[in-house]
Amino acid sequence: MDRDLTPAQIVQWLDRHVIGQDNAKRAVAIALRNRYRRRKASFDIRSEIYPSNLIMMGPTGIGKTEIARRLANLTGAPFVKVEATKYTETGYVGRDVESMVRSLVRHAVNIEAEIAAKEREGQVRDAVNIKLAEALRKTGYDSITSSEIIRMIDKGLLDDTEIELILPEQMAHMEILPLIPGGGFDNPAGENLKKLMQKMVGSRRKRKNLTVKEARERLQDEEMRRLLEGSDHISRGLWLAQEEGIIFIDEIDKIIGFSESKGPEVSRMGVQRDLLPIVEGCTVQTRYGPVNTDHILFIAAGAFHGSSPSDLIPELQGRFPMRVELDPLSEQDLFRILTEPENSLLKQYSALLEADGVKLKLYRKAALEVARVANYLNEETEDIGARRLRPVLSYLLDEQLFGAPDLVQGNVNITGAMASSILLDLADRREDGNYIL
Repeated sequence: MDRDLTPAQIVQWLDRHVIGQDNAKRAVAIALRNRYRRRKASFDIRSEIYPSNLIMMGPTGIGKTEIARRLANLTGAPFVKVEATKYTETGYVGRDVESMVRSLVRHAVNIEAEIAAKEREGQVRDAVNIKLAEALRKTGYDSITSSEIIRMIDKGLLDDTEIELILPEQMAHMEILPLIPGGGFDNPAGENLKKLMQKMVGSRRKRKNLTVKEARERLQDEEMRRLLEGSDHISRGLWLAQEEGIIFIDEIDKIIGFSESKGPEVSRMGVQRDLLPIVEGCTVQTRYGPVNTDHILFIAAGAFHGSSPSDLIPELQGRFPMRVELDPLSEQDLFRILTEPENSLLKQYSALLEADGVKLKLYRKAALEVARVANYLNEETEDIGARRLRPVLSYLLDEQLFGAPDLVQGNVNITGAMASSILLDLADRREDGNYIL
Protein backbone atom coordinates (compact mmCIF):
# COMPACT_ATOMS: atom_id res chain seq x y z
CA MET A 1 0.00 0.00 0.00
CA ASP A 2 1.51 3.32 -1.11
CA ARG A 3 -0.49 6.52 -1.03
CA ASP A 4 2.43 8.73 -2.11
CA LEU A 5 2.90 7.58 -5.71
CA THR A 6 3.51 10.15 -8.43
CA PRO A 7 1.00 10.41 -11.31
CA ALA A 8 3.47 8.73 -13.68
CA GLN A 9 3.93 5.83 -11.24
CA ILE A 10 0.15 5.46 -10.84
CA VAL A 11 -0.34 5.29 -14.62
CA GLN A 12 2.51 2.80 -14.91
CA TRP A 13 0.84 0.55 -12.34
CA LEU A 14 -2.57 0.88 -14.02
CA ASP A 15 -0.98 -0.13 -17.33
CA ARG A 16 -0.28 -3.55 -15.83
CA HIS A 17 -4.00 -4.19 -15.40
CA VAL A 18 -5.92 -1.97 -17.85
CA ILE A 19 -5.17 -1.74 -21.57
CA GLY A 20 -5.29 1.68 -23.23
CA GLN A 21 -7.50 4.54 -21.97
CA ASP A 22 -4.49 6.77 -21.33
CA ASN A 23 -6.57 9.94 -20.85
CA ALA A 24 -8.69 8.32 -18.12
CA LYS A 25 -5.59 6.96 -16.38
CA ARG A 26 -3.99 10.41 -16.37
CA ALA A 27 -7.15 11.98 -14.93
CA VAL A 28 -7.49 9.52 -12.05
CA ALA A 29 -3.73 9.65 -11.38
CA ILE A 30 -3.93 13.43 -10.98
CA ALA A 31 -6.99 13.11 -8.72
CA LEU A 32 -5.16 10.61 -6.53
CA ARG A 33 -1.94 12.62 -6.38
CA ASN A 34 -3.92 15.72 -5.39
CA ARG A 35 -4.85 13.93 -2.18
CA TYR A 36 -1.19 13.56 -1.29
CA ARG A 37 -0.59 17.21 -2.19
CA ARG A 38 -3.48 18.26 0.02
CA ARG A 39 -2.03 16.38 2.99
CA LYS A 40 1.25 18.26 2.49
CA ALA A 41 -0.44 21.67 2.29
CA SER A 42 -0.53 24.02 5.28
CA PHE A 43 -3.28 23.36 7.81
CA ASP A 44 -5.12 26.65 7.19
CA ILE A 45 -5.73 25.88 3.49
CA ARG A 46 -6.05 22.08 3.69
CA SER A 47 -9.77 22.12 4.50
CA GLU A 48 -10.42 24.38 1.49
CA ILE A 49 -8.92 21.97 -1.06
CA TYR A 50 -11.62 19.68 -2.41
CA PRO A 51 -11.15 16.44 -4.37
CA SER A 52 -11.04 16.39 -8.17
CA ASN A 53 -14.28 14.48 -8.73
CA LEU A 54 -14.59 13.27 -12.30
CA ILE A 55 -16.99 11.72 -14.79
CA MET A 56 -15.82 8.96 -17.13
CA MET A 57 -17.84 8.72 -20.34
CA GLY A 58 -17.99 5.72 -22.63
CA PRO A 59 -19.90 2.51 -23.45
CA THR A 60 -19.97 -0.51 -21.18
CA GLY A 61 -17.05 -2.90 -20.96
CA ILE A 62 -14.22 -0.48 -21.86
CA GLY A 63 -12.58 -0.20 -18.44
CA LYS A 64 -14.33 2.54 -16.44
CA THR A 65 -15.04 0.45 -13.35
CA GLU A 66 -11.76 -1.44 -13.66
CA ILE A 67 -9.72 1.77 -13.58
CA ALA A 68 -11.46 2.99 -10.42
CA ARG A 69 -11.27 -0.41 -8.71
CA ARG A 70 -7.58 -0.86 -9.51
CA LEU A 71 -6.91 2.66 -8.27
CA ALA A 72 -8.42 1.78 -4.89
CA ASN A 73 -6.47 -1.51 -4.74
CA LEU A 74 -3.24 0.35 -5.42
CA THR A 75 -3.60 2.65 -2.43
CA GLY A 76 -5.51 0.36 -0.07
CA ALA A 77 -8.30 2.94 0.00
CA PRO A 78 -11.86 1.87 0.85
CA PHE A 79 -13.85 1.59 -2.38
CA VAL A 80 -17.58 1.28 -2.98
CA LYS A 81 -19.39 0.92 -6.30
CA VAL A 82 -23.08 1.81 -6.52
CA GLU A 83 -25.54 1.95 -9.40
CA ALA A 84 -27.26 5.33 -9.58
CA THR A 85 -30.37 3.68 -11.01
CA LYS A 86 -31.04 1.65 -7.86
CA TYR A 87 -32.09 4.82 -6.06
CA THR A 88 -34.99 5.27 -8.52
CA GLU A 89 -36.51 1.87 -7.83
CA THR A 90 -39.07 3.12 -5.31
CA GLY A 91 -39.24 6.74 -6.38
CA TYR A 92 -36.92 9.59 -5.60
CA VAL A 93 -37.89 9.65 -1.93
CA GLY A 94 -37.81 5.89 -1.48
CA ARG A 95 -34.16 4.86 -1.33
CA ASP A 96 -31.57 6.08 1.15
CA VAL A 97 -28.77 7.67 -0.90
CA GLU A 98 -26.65 7.99 2.26
CA SER A 99 -26.30 4.19 2.29
CA MET A 100 -23.35 4.50 -0.11
CA VAL A 101 -21.43 6.44 2.53
CA ARG A 102 -22.36 3.93 5.23
CA SER A 103 -21.11 1.10 3.02
CA LEU A 104 -17.84 2.98 2.49
CA VAL A 105 -17.40 3.49 6.23
CA ARG A 106 -18.11 -0.17 6.96
CA HIS A 107 -15.45 -1.17 4.42
CA ALA A 108 -12.94 1.31 5.87
CA VAL A 109 -13.51 0.07 9.43
CA ASN A 110 -13.11 -3.53 8.23
CA ILE A 111 -9.77 -2.60 6.62
CA GLU A 112 -8.51 -1.09 9.86
CA ALA A 113 -9.92 -4.00 11.89
CA GLU A 114 -7.95 -6.47 9.75
CA ILE A 115 -4.78 -4.44 10.28
CA ALA A 116 -5.41 -4.33 14.03
CA ALA A 117 -6.15 -8.06 14.10
CA LYS A 118 -2.87 -8.88 12.34
CA GLU A 119 -0.99 -6.76 14.87
CA ARG A 120 -2.57 -8.74 17.72
CA GLU A 121 -2.34 -12.26 16.26
CA GLY A 122 0.55 -13.26 18.50
CA GLN A 123 -1.12 -11.82 21.59
CA VAL A 124 -4.36 -13.67 20.81
CA ARG A 125 -2.56 -16.96 20.14
CA ASP A 126 -0.71 -16.78 23.47
CA ALA A 127 -3.90 -15.97 25.41
CA VAL A 128 -5.83 -18.79 23.73
CA ASN A 129 -3.05 -21.33 24.35
CA ILE A 130 -3.03 -20.45 28.06
CA LYS A 131 -6.80 -20.97 28.30
CA LEU A 132 -6.59 -24.27 26.41
CA ALA A 133 -3.73 -25.45 28.62
CA GLU A 134 -5.75 -24.65 31.77
CA ALA A 135 -8.73 -26.62 30.43
CA LEU A 136 -6.51 -29.57 29.46
CA ARG A 137 -4.92 -29.74 32.90
CA LYS A 138 -8.41 -30.44 34.28
CA THR A 139 -8.86 -33.41 31.95
CA GLY A 140 -5.89 -35.56 32.90
CA TYR A 141 -2.90 -33.47 31.80
CA ASP A 142 -2.19 -32.04 35.27
CA SER A 143 1.11 -33.92 35.48
CA ILE A 144 2.52 -32.04 32.46
CA THR A 145 3.77 -28.48 32.64
CA SER A 146 1.78 -25.74 30.91
CA SER A 147 4.68 -24.96 28.57
CA GLU A 148 4.81 -28.60 27.45
CA ILE A 149 1.01 -28.65 26.89
CA ILE A 150 1.24 -25.46 24.83
CA ARG A 151 4.02 -27.01 22.75
CA MET A 152 1.76 -30.02 22.05
CA ILE A 153 -1.14 -27.70 21.19
CA ASP A 154 0.99 -25.77 18.69
CA LYS A 155 1.99 -29.02 16.98
CA GLY A 156 -1.66 -30.11 16.71
CA LEU A 157 -1.11 -33.24 18.82
CA LEU A 158 -4.15 -32.49 21.03
CA ASP A 159 -6.61 -31.27 18.36
CA ASP A 160 -9.03 -34.16 18.91
CA THR A 161 -8.89 -34.06 22.72
CA GLU A 162 -12.19 -33.02 24.29
CA ILE A 163 -12.27 -30.27 26.91
CA GLU A 164 -14.92 -28.35 28.79
CA LEU A 165 -15.18 -24.57 28.49
CA ILE A 166 -17.58 -21.87 29.66
CA LEU A 167 -18.43 -19.82 26.58
CA PRO A 168 -20.96 -17.05 25.82
CA GLU A 169 -24.01 -18.12 23.87
CA GLN A 170 -23.92 -17.04 20.24
CA MET A 171 -26.68 -14.66 19.18
CA ALA A 172 -29.11 -16.40 16.87
CA HIS A 173 -29.94 -14.67 13.59
CA MET A 174 -33.26 -12.88 13.80
CA GLU A 175 -35.24 -11.61 10.82
CA ILE A 176 -35.95 -8.13 12.13
CA LEU A 177 -34.29 -6.05 9.42
CA PRO A 178 -37.57 -5.05 7.73
CA LEU A 179 -38.65 -3.46 11.04
CA ILE A 180 -35.71 -1.03 10.99
CA PRO A 181 -36.15 2.00 8.73
CA GLY A 182 -33.18 3.02 6.58
CA GLY A 183 -31.31 -0.19 6.00
CA GLY A 184 -31.22 -2.58 8.94
CA PHE A 185 -28.13 -2.79 11.16
CA ASP A 186 -26.22 -0.40 8.92
CA ASN A 187 -27.61 2.75 10.51
CA PRO A 188 -27.30 4.08 14.10
CA ALA A 189 -30.78 2.87 15.12
CA GLY A 190 -30.03 -0.62 13.84
CA GLU A 191 -26.67 -0.66 15.62
CA ASN A 192 -28.30 0.31 18.95
CA LEU A 193 -30.84 -2.50 18.55
CA LYS A 194 -28.06 -4.97 17.75
CA LYS A 195 -26.10 -3.95 20.86
CA LEU A 196 -29.23 -4.36 22.98
CA MET A 197 -29.77 -7.87 21.59
CA GLN A 198 -26.14 -8.77 22.24
CA LYS A 199 -26.47 -7.65 25.85
CA MET A 200 -29.63 -9.71 26.26
CA VAL A 201 -28.25 -12.85 24.63
CA GLY A 202 -24.46 -12.52 24.80
CA SER A 203 -24.31 -12.08 28.55
CA ARG A 204 -25.48 -15.67 29.08
CA ARG A 205 -22.66 -18.21 29.31
CA LYS A 206 -22.89 -21.96 29.04
CA ARG A 207 -20.65 -24.96 29.64
CA LYS A 208 -19.75 -26.75 26.44
CA ASN A 209 -17.70 -29.82 25.53
CA LEU A 210 -15.54 -29.17 22.48
CA THR A 211 -12.43 -30.58 20.91
CA VAL A 212 -9.28 -28.48 21.25
CA LYS A 213 -9.47 -27.63 17.55
CA GLU A 214 -13.07 -26.37 17.84
CA ALA A 215 -12.36 -24.57 21.11
CA ARG A 216 -9.35 -22.79 19.63
CA GLU A 217 -11.53 -21.19 16.93
CA ARG A 218 -14.17 -20.04 19.42
CA LEU A 219 -11.60 -18.70 21.87
CA GLN A 220 -9.69 -16.89 19.12
CA ASP A 221 -12.85 -15.11 18.00
CA GLU A 222 -13.76 -14.18 21.58
CA GLU A 223 -10.26 -12.99 22.46
CA MET A 224 -9.86 -10.99 19.24
CA ARG A 225 -13.22 -9.34 19.79
CA ARG A 226 -12.21 -8.41 23.32
CA LEU A 227 -8.91 -6.92 22.22
CA LEU A 228 -10.45 -4.99 19.31
CA GLU A 229 -12.99 -3.40 21.64
CA GLY A 230 -10.15 -1.48 23.23
CA SER A 231 -8.42 -0.52 19.98
CA ASP A 232 -8.80 2.64 17.91
CA HIS A 233 -9.57 0.87 14.62
CA ILE A 234 -13.02 2.48 14.42
CA SER A 235 -11.69 6.03 14.68
CA ARG A 236 -8.95 5.18 12.17
CA GLY A 237 -11.57 3.66 9.87
CA LEU A 238 -13.67 6.82 10.03
CA TRP A 239 -10.61 8.90 9.14
CA LEU A 240 -9.73 6.53 6.29
CA ALA A 241 -13.23 6.79 4.81
CA GLN A 242 -13.26 10.58 5.05
CA GLU A 243 -9.77 11.22 3.71
CA GLU A 244 -9.06 8.27 1.39
CA GLY A 245 -12.47 6.83 0.45
CA ILE A 246 -13.53 6.42 -3.19
CA ILE A 247 -17.18 6.10 -4.22
CA PHE A 248 -17.81 4.98 -7.80
CA ILE A 249 -21.28 5.96 -9.07
CA ASP A 250 -22.06 3.97 -12.19
CA GLU A 251 -24.87 4.64 -14.71
CA ILE A 252 -25.11 8.28 -13.68
CA ASP A 253 -26.43 9.06 -17.17
CA LYS A 254 -29.51 6.95 -16.40
CA ILE A 255 -30.76 9.48 -13.82
CA ILE A 256 -30.92 12.33 -16.33
CA GLY A 257 -34.50 13.56 -16.75
CA PHE A 258 -35.65 15.66 -19.66
CA SER A 259 -39.15 16.73 -18.71
CA GLU A 260 -40.98 18.29 -15.82
CA SER A 261 -43.90 15.85 -16.02
CA LYS A 262 -44.65 13.24 -13.43
CA GLY A 263 -43.09 9.82 -13.85
CA PRO A 264 -39.59 8.40 -14.28
CA GLU A 265 -38.05 11.79 -15.15
CA VAL A 266 -39.21 13.26 -11.84
CA SER A 267 -37.72 10.27 -10.00
CA ARG A 268 -34.39 10.67 -11.79
CA MET A 269 -34.21 14.39 -11.12
CA GLY A 270 -35.01 13.63 -7.49
CA VAL A 271 -32.07 11.23 -7.28
CA GLN A 272 -29.80 13.94 -8.63
CA ARG A 273 -30.99 16.31 -5.91
CA ASP A 274 -30.48 13.61 -3.28
CA LEU A 275 -26.95 12.94 -4.54
CA LEU A 276 -26.03 16.61 -4.54
CA PRO A 277 -25.50 17.11 -0.76
CA ILE A 278 -23.49 13.86 -0.53
CA VAL A 279 -21.12 14.91 -3.33
CA GLU A 280 -21.16 18.55 -2.25
CA GLY A 281 -20.14 17.68 1.28
CA CYS A 282 -22.28 16.90 4.30
CA THR A 283 -22.22 14.90 7.52
CA VAL A 284 -23.72 11.41 7.41
CA GLN A 285 -24.59 9.50 10.57
CA THR A 286 -23.31 5.93 10.52
CA ARG A 287 -23.23 3.06 13.00
CA TYR A 288 -19.63 4.02 13.85
CA GLY A 289 -20.15 7.76 14.17
CA PRO A 290 -20.60 10.84 11.99
CA VAL A 291 -18.65 11.04 8.72
CA ASN A 292 -18.02 14.14 6.63
CA THR A 293 -18.08 13.60 2.86
CA ASP A 294 -16.17 16.80 1.90
CA HIS A 295 -12.99 14.96 0.89
CA ILE A 296 -14.31 11.62 -0.37
CA LEU A 297 -13.36 11.14 -4.03
CA PHE A 298 -16.42 10.60 -6.23
CA ILE A 299 -15.93 9.03 -9.66
CA ALA A 300 -19.05 8.83 -11.82
CA ALA A 301 -19.43 6.90 -15.05
CA GLY A 302 -21.96 6.46 -17.79
CA ALA A 303 -22.38 5.69 -21.47
CA PHE A 304 -24.15 9.01 -22.17
CA HIS A 305 -25.84 7.74 -25.35
CA GLY A 306 -27.95 10.65 -26.53
CA SER A 307 -27.06 12.74 -23.49
CA SER A 308 -24.07 14.46 -21.91
CA PRO A 309 -22.92 15.52 -18.43
CA SER A 310 -24.29 18.99 -19.22
CA ASP A 311 -27.79 17.48 -18.97
CA LEU A 312 -27.31 16.89 -15.24
CA ILE A 313 -28.64 19.58 -12.94
CA PRO A 314 -26.15 22.48 -12.86
CA GLU A 315 -25.34 22.07 -9.16
CA LEU A 316 -24.34 18.43 -9.66
CA GLN A 317 -22.34 19.26 -12.79
CA GLY A 318 -20.29 21.69 -10.75
CA ARG A 319 -19.30 18.93 -8.34
CA PHE A 320 -17.83 16.86 -11.19
CA PRO A 321 -15.51 19.40 -12.80
CA MET A 322 -13.22 16.80 -14.42
CA ARG A 323 -14.57 14.88 -17.39
CA VAL A 324 -12.82 12.33 -19.59
CA GLU A 325 -14.09 10.31 -22.54
CA LEU A 326 -12.86 6.74 -22.91
CA ASP A 327 -12.10 5.26 -26.32
CA PRO A 328 -14.11 2.37 -27.82
CA LEU A 329 -12.20 -0.91 -27.96
CA SER A 330 -10.74 -2.08 -31.25
CA GLU A 331 -9.98 -5.67 -32.23
CA GLN A 332 -6.33 -5.12 -31.31
CA ASP A 333 -7.39 -3.75 -27.91
CA LEU A 334 -9.44 -6.89 -27.26
CA PHE A 335 -6.44 -9.07 -28.15
CA ARG A 336 -4.24 -7.14 -25.74
CA ILE A 337 -6.88 -7.31 -22.98
CA LEU A 338 -7.11 -11.07 -23.50
CA THR A 339 -3.35 -11.66 -23.23
CA GLU A 340 -1.37 -8.79 -21.71
CA PRO A 341 -2.72 -7.76 -18.24
CA GLU A 342 -1.06 -9.22 -15.15
CA ASN A 343 -4.02 -11.50 -14.48
CA SER A 344 -5.50 -11.60 -17.95
CA LEU A 345 -8.57 -13.62 -18.86
CA LEU A 346 -6.42 -16.17 -20.69
CA LYS A 347 -4.24 -16.67 -17.61
CA GLN A 348 -7.36 -17.12 -15.50
CA TYR A 349 -8.74 -19.89 -17.71
CA SER A 350 -5.33 -21.55 -17.86
CA ALA A 351 -5.23 -21.56 -14.05
CA LEU A 352 -8.74 -23.06 -13.88
CA LEU A 353 -7.81 -25.93 -16.18
CA GLU A 354 -4.46 -26.44 -14.48
CA ALA A 355 -6.35 -27.17 -11.25
CA ASP A 356 -7.64 -30.30 -13.04
CA GLY A 357 -4.23 -31.23 -14.40
CA VAL A 358 -4.77 -29.82 -17.90
CA LYS A 359 -2.04 -27.58 -19.28
CA LEU A 360 -3.52 -25.18 -21.81
CA LYS A 361 -1.55 -23.46 -24.55
CA LEU A 362 -3.43 -20.99 -26.74
CA TYR A 363 -1.33 -19.96 -29.71
CA ARG A 364 -1.14 -16.30 -30.74
CA LYS A 365 -3.28 -16.85 -33.85
CA ALA A 366 -5.93 -18.55 -31.72
CA ALA A 367 -6.01 -15.57 -29.32
CA LEU A 368 -6.26 -13.23 -32.32
CA GLU A 369 -9.23 -15.26 -33.55
CA VAL A 370 -10.97 -14.92 -30.16
CA ALA A 371 -10.48 -11.15 -30.31
CA ARG A 372 -11.72 -11.01 -33.92
CA VAL A 373 -14.92 -12.95 -33.16
CA ALA A 374 -15.55 -10.92 -29.99
CA ASN A 375 -15.16 -7.70 -31.97
CA TYR A 376 -17.43 -9.04 -34.74
CA LEU A 377 -20.15 -9.97 -32.25
CA ASN A 378 -19.88 -6.56 -30.59
CA GLU A 379 -20.41 -4.91 -33.97
CA GLU A 380 -23.29 -7.16 -35.02
CA THR A 381 -25.13 -7.31 -31.70
CA GLU A 382 -24.98 -5.29 -28.49
CA ASP A 383 -21.52 -3.80 -27.88
CA ILE A 384 -20.51 -4.97 -24.40
CA GLY A 385 -16.82 -4.24 -24.86
CA ALA A 386 -14.24 -6.51 -23.23
CA ARG A 387 -16.99 -8.44 -21.45
CA ARG A 388 -17.58 -10.21 -24.77
CA LEU A 389 -14.22 -12.00 -24.46
CA ARG A 390 -15.38 -14.24 -21.61
CA PRO A 391 -18.30 -15.94 -23.41
CA VAL A 392 -16.25 -16.32 -26.62
CA LEU A 393 -13.32 -17.88 -24.77
CA SER A 394 -15.70 -20.09 -22.78
CA TYR A 395 -17.24 -21.31 -26.03
CA LEU A 396 -13.81 -22.03 -27.49
CA LEU A 397 -12.75 -24.02 -24.42
CA ASP A 398 -16.12 -25.68 -23.79
CA GLU A 399 -14.78 -29.19 -24.51
CA GLN A 400 -11.87 -28.77 -22.10
CA LEU A 401 -13.87 -27.04 -19.36
CA PHE A 402 -16.46 -29.82 -19.43
CA GLY A 403 -14.12 -32.75 -20.06
CA ALA A 404 -11.36 -32.06 -17.52
CA PRO A 405 -10.23 -34.11 -15.72
CA ASP A 406 -12.24 -37.18 -16.83
CA LEU A 407 -12.27 -36.85 -20.62
CA VAL A 408 -9.49 -34.33 -21.18
CA GLN A 409 -6.05 -34.71 -19.62
CA GLY A 410 -2.46 -33.56 -20.11
CA ASN A 411 -1.43 -30.88 -22.60
CA VAL A 412 -4.00 -29.09 -24.76
CA ASN A 413 -2.72 -26.95 -27.66
CA ILE A 414 -5.18 -24.79 -29.57
CA THR A 415 -3.96 -23.43 -32.88
CA GLY A 416 -5.38 -20.61 -34.95
CA ALA A 417 -6.99 -23.06 -37.39
CA MET A 418 -8.69 -24.96 -34.58
CA ALA A 419 -9.97 -21.74 -33.01
CA SER A 420 -11.24 -20.49 -36.37
CA SER A 421 -13.16 -23.73 -36.97
CA ILE A 422 -14.79 -23.77 -33.53
CA LEU A 423 -15.63 -20.06 -33.43
CA LEU A 424 -17.03 -20.11 -36.97
CA ASP A 425 -19.67 -22.45 -35.59
CA LEU A 426 -20.32 -19.88 -32.84
CA ALA A 427 -21.01 -17.19 -35.44
CA ASP A 428 -23.34 -19.54 -37.35
CA ARG A 429 -25.22 -20.37 -34.15
CA ARG A 430 -25.63 -16.68 -33.41
CA GLU A 431 -26.96 -15.98 -36.91
CA ASP A 432 -29.60 -18.71 -36.87
CA GLY A 433 -30.69 -17.81 -33.36
CA ASN A 434 -29.73 -21.07 -31.64
CA TYR A 435 -27.05 -19.48 -29.49
CA ILE A 436 -27.56 -16.28 -27.52
CA LEU A 437 -24.40 -14.55 -26.40
